[in-house]
Amino acid sequence: MAGPRMPAAGREAHGRCFGTAADVYDAVRPGYPDALVDAIAADGGAVLDLAAGTGKLTRPLLERGLEVVAVDPDGQALARNPARGILGTGESIPLADGSVDLVTVAQAWHWLDPERSAAEIARVLRPGGVLWIVLNQLDVRVDWVLRLSRIMHAGDVYRPHWRPELGPGFGRVEARLDEFSTPVGVDDIVDLAATRSYWLRSPRHIRKRVEANLRDYFAEEHPVALGTRLDLPYLCLSYRAQRLTDAGSA
Repeated sequence: MAGPRMPAAGREAHGRCFGTAADVYDAVRPGYPDALVDAIAADGGAVLDLAAGTGKLTRPLLERGLEVVAVDPDGQALARNPARGILGTGESIPLADGSVDLVTVAQAWHWLDPERSAAEIARVLRPGGVLWIVLNQLDVRVDWVLRLSRIMHAGDVYRPHWRPELGPGFGRVEARLDEFSTPVGVDDIVDLAATRSYWLRSPRHIRKRVEANLRDYFAEEHPVALGTRLDLPYLCLSYRAQRLTDAGSA
């Protein structure tokens, strides 16, 4: 849950490769539960969707009438985002001090340097503003999904006690869990694997092997009839923290 452990240069490079699969990402990656988006929107005001990518969270926030600016280092992904987009990173946010009321980081905290990004987020948030960190992951508490995640090299591990470390600029982190599922076919699951960082940074022969292993899994180990759709269970893990009025009181 804490994200991949890799050197900063590798984290930065892999975190910018998702635009190459933007169409597939939009088609097969799940959105976020309505109840969670409503809770985020309730914090209102001017919103920075940080590491916003193609806009899986940006869109429902805009639909709820919020003013959103999207920041991401990947221009290909950002081009698909419906909000006003600015190139930038969590470690260097191109916004003024205290300029937003709400920051969201969806599906991306593990690609950021947590210490530097938390400080930057605290800088652009007004005192009393709110940070939401959101992560969809496969529900690996379910045996067949755990096996699937391993074949995909998804890296999804449920650690219920994990919290992001945000430093002195923020108060207590509140955690929330929303369970949901999405209907998918085997081809969709192969496409889903193709949006994962392991796939995107792997050579062609590795990708072919992962696809073959997935199709074999659903043909033999966990059989799914041709054309059948199954419900793929997810957990949406979210973490909310408020920017302290006096950072020194943390």
